[in-house]
Order: sequence, then structure tokens, then C-alpha cells
Amino acid sequence: MTGFASLPVAESGPSNAHLTGQSKILGPSWLRIPSLTVGLLGVQVLWSVEMSYASPYLLQLGLSKSWMAMVFLAGPLSGLIVQPVIGVLADGSTSRWGRRRPYMLGGAVLCMFAMLLLGYTRPIASWFTRLGTNSNDTLTIGLAVLSIYCIDFSINAVQAVDRALIVDTLPPAKQASGNAWAARMMGVGGIAGFFIGNIDLPHYLPFLGSQQLGALSAIAALFLLGTHALTAMLVKEKVLLRGDPTSTGGGKTGLKGEFSAMWTSMWTLPRVIRKIFIIQFFTWLGWFPVLFYTTVYVGDIYKRTVPPSVPRDAALDAEATRLGSRALLCSAVVCLAGNVLLPFCISSKSSRQDPGLMRESWGARWKMHLATMWAISHLVFACCMGATFFISTVWGATVLVAVTGLAWAVAQWAPFSLLGEAILSEPSSEHIAGSIIVADARHRMSGEEEGERERFLVVSADDEDEERSDDDDDEQKRGRLGIMGNSSAQLSMLDMHAAAGEEYQIHDQPEPSANDLSAKAGIILGIHNICIVIPQFLVTGLSSIIFALFDPAKSVLHGKHPGSVAGNSTIIAASTELDSGPKNLFLRAEEGGEAGGVDSVAIIFRLGGIAAAIAFVLSWRLARELKHR
Repeated sequence: MTGFASLPVAESGPSNAHLTGQSKILGPSWLRIPSLTVGLLGVQVLWSVEMSYASPYLLQLGLSKSWMAMVFLAGPLSGLIVQPVIGVLADGSTSRWGRRRPYMLGGAVLCMFAMLLLGYTRPIASWFTRLGTNSNDTLTIGLAVLSIYCIDFSINAVQAVDRALIVDTLPPAKQASGNAWAARMMGVGGIAGFFIGNIDLPHYLPFLGSQQLGALSAIAALFLLGTHALTAMLVKEKVLLRGDPTSTGGGKTGLKGEFSAMWTSMWTLPRVIRKIFIIQFFTWLGWFPVLFYTTVYVGDIYKRTVPPSVPRDAALDAEATRLGSRALLCSAVVCLAGNVLLPFCISSKSSRQDPGLMRESWGARWKMHLATMWAISHLVFACCMGATFFISTVWGATVLVAVTGLAWAVAQWAPFSLLGEAILSEPSSEHIAGSIIVADARHRMSGEEEGERERFLVVSADDEDEERSDDDDDEQKRGRLGIMGNSSAQLSMLDMHAAAGEEYQIHDQPEPSANDLSAKAGIILGIHNICIVIPQFLVTGLSSIIFALFDPAKSVLHGKHPGSVAGNSTIIAASTELDSGPKNLFLRAEEGGEAGGVDSVAIIFRLGGIAAAIAFVLSWRLARELKHR
């Protein structure tokens, strides 16, 4: 799926291995963090192409909507399998190039070839079968499905390593800035991907082929490889060295140990973290169909508004796809604006601790707790999904999709900031919070860094304008047992006197206690990933059922055989009409009209709106709890 901000994860591993060298970023100081995070720009460009073109392309090839939904199991499957596997493999890598960059570049190369396969499936299928035959159509569909699975699996690997590289390279004081830049890069990448998709690429770049998706896939693949090559050149990692293989320690390692630790930790997490996971479960029940079916939704509305006299051909389908991509472009623009502006609406820790300062500030009345903003974003999304009952024009659908960009902007960083705060401040269930934080205060962050840290790594604080309920008294007392709610003392080992012109360098830090939540951050993120992935499986199954019931034989390209499609797709037109024969199991019946009938995609969106409403209620309760702590 689309990228998110990363969380600081403690370095851990077997006792017989250690890291050597220094993590650093080459280049001028103002360009270092952008150089580290620019790979996420390439990732988001590629995601944008898949989000806007993959669904309509599969339909153009002749795949039914129910089978199309099953194809997109690739997303949750890759998230469930690839991220933990790559995490374990990268953590144990002893490459002289570092633990992350070899997997980052390898995944980027694989994803580049998979993206080119998606863009040129018909020509590649024609290498092995005769153009215009049933076997050619079937092979084209098979290659398209294979390419989507390869893209999702490889891009998830790249994305996981990108986030780990941010954590490994930047010191704790720079993590918030790294998250901020990651969000900006993803916003710019989304806009770039959707904007390029609206350009008639075959007209301006004929050497990339005569089909829009082929040219777009080539550009996205180059973006992905180029941005990650730049990061690999400018970022230097620590190298993992193995010690005596006969030495003991470290406990269970590998995938089995990771999943065992996840299962054990799942039942001992603090209440706030469990609530965040439950909210994320309902959040993704709503978001997953919107991310992949928006182009189909807008395109279906456009086709219903076209007069019956207009031929239902590939040109109509190409225009529908462009309109869907344009709606996603508007959403990406709104999302980027939200990522830039909404953090300024979050009340900072210092202002919440000083109510008088908030009253004197002109903009204080517009500031709110991050959890409150997260709850409001769920409400906005639920209202947008409910509005599908009243949307019947392309303009209305475009506005609706654009408004969801605000909710998506909050979803990209709010839950991760809340989760990061909970990991760093919540006492472990195995601890009694009674220790203090020992930090080196000789270095003061710049105003920009401090502001970004306040906005992107928000901490819980009191709300003096609201009365505390009696139920919160016990939590108050527990909170007084430890300073700042942290359960273990930590000592910063950063070189605070590094010259401004030097690269960021991180010295080795002592490993956190095994019982400390910060030491279990990787496990907690793994559980969080499961809470995001499971809803996607559920939505995929539900979508397939709804499409099968309400849209079983409805064709996007009426009166045309899938092999004879041309226009704004990667399908090369067949010279002759094909004789009717046994229909492929995956192909849709080519009959019926576009007007009338039930909008099956809108039904799925509305069900997602119900899930978002539940997430709103739960997150609103969480916000009240965090305010009163």
C-alpha cells in the first residue's frame, strides 16, 4: 500500500553480532534529509500509476469486477508476507554495502521490470501467441495479473527498507523531520504520478509506444529506479559484523521468533496502543476500496451520463480512465496541502501545558489534539462515502474524491505519531513506571526541527478547559509514578558538538531493556501491520461478492471483444473480429448497456463509510482519554 511515516525502532539483534562504522548522508546540510527520503517520491509515483490505471486496465482486458477484486489481494498479501520477511533478512544482512541498500536496489530493479510488464503486456504476449486469438487474450490477462502481484510484492519490500533506512540513519532528534519530509515526498510523488497520467504521453513521447499505460509505466519505473539510486549513492550505512557463531544469546531469531513474539505481545500491549490498532482496523475497511476503485467509480458515472448515441468503444473507456485519474490528482493536491497545513492546527505540547499562552495566541482556538483531528478525519471520510447516495455527475464525484484527500493526509501520519508517542511514553505492562529520563540538553533543536517534532510526534497533554472525569483519577495517579510517563531511563549518546557542515553521524547506543516498549517497537509495528492487512482481505472478499451479485456480466467495453481494444490502454487493436467460441472463465459476458443498474462500487464505498463512522466514535473516545491524562 501507500507509504506511511516511520517510527523509531530500537536496534536489536543477537548478542554475537554488532554494527560497525557510522551512518551518514553526504551533501550539503539542507539537502541531506530530502536525499534520504526522495526514494518515497518514486514509490508514490508508481503507486499512483497502479491506483489510477490498474483497475480500469484489467476491466478493459475483459476481467470481471469480481475477479478484479480478487487480483488486488496482492496488496494485503504482500504487506503480510513481504514486510516481515524483508525485515528479518535485512536485519541479518552482513553486506559491505549495509543492511538496507542492497535490498532497496534489488527490489527497485524487480519492480521496474514488473511495471514494464504491466505497461506492455499485449506486445509481450504477442511474442508467444498470435495477436487476436483467445490464447493471446488469456495470456495477456495472465501477464497483467502476474505483473500486479510482482509490483505489489517488490514495492512493499522497497518501501519497508526505505522506512528502515530513515530510522537507521537519522538521530532521534531528526526523526520527526525525517517523517515530515517523507510525507512531503509522498505528496509530491502522488501529484506527479496523477498529473503525468493526465498528459497525452504517446503524443509527446512516441518512442515509448502508442499506448498511454505503456509510456506511463516506463516513466514510473525510471522514477523509482532513479530516486533510489540517488539515495543509495548519498547514504552510507553501518555494516553488520557477525561475532563468534558458537556464542549464545539473543533468544529466538528469524521469522518464527518474530511471529512468536508478536503473538505473545499482542495480549500484553497497553490499552492506548490496542485502541489505536482497533481504530486502524475499521479505518482500513473504508480506505482500501477507495484507493483502488476510485477510477472505476468515476468512470462508471461518466459512462452513465454519456448519451446512448455515443459509441461504447475504447475511446470512451480511455476518457473515463482519464477523468478518474484527474479526480485522484485533485485528491493528491488536497492531500499534499493537508500534509503541509494541518500540522499547524495541532496544539503543541508547550501551549497545552500553559493554558494562558493558548488564550493569548490568535490561532489557539483552531488548534486541537492530534487524536481529535484523527477522529474528525474519519467523520469527513464517512460523510464523503455517504454522499455517494447523491452523486450523479463527474464533477460531483471529482469534488467528493478531492475532499477525501484531507482525510487521507491525516491518515498518513496521525496514527503513526500517536503510536510512536504511546511506545515512547506508555509504561510496559511488565514494568512499574518509576524511573526518569536522562537526556543531554546541551543541544537545542532549531525552530523548524522543534516545530516539526511537535507537529509530527505529538504527545498527550492536559486540556485545561475540560473537566476531568472521576474515572481518570486513577490514571492520573499512575502517571505521577514516572516522569513524562516513561518507564525506563534513557541516555542520549549523540555527538552534540558535531559541526554544522558534517554529515549526520550516530554513535552506538545501549540496547533498551527487553521489557521496555521501545525495545519491542518492531514487534508492535508488526502487529499494527496485521491490523491494516486483515481488513483488506475482508474487503476484497466482500467486494467480490458484491460485484458478483450486482455486476456479474456487465462489460466496460460493450460490443467489443477484449482483443480488439485500442486507445488509451496498452491493448493493440486486432485487425479482425473474432469468431465466438468458448468463453474464458475470467472473461465477462459482453452484453447489456451502461445506463441503469446498480452502482456496485458505490455500495462498497458506503459500507466503508459505515466502518469509518465506527472508527470516528472509537477515535473520539481515544481523544478524550488522551486529553484527560
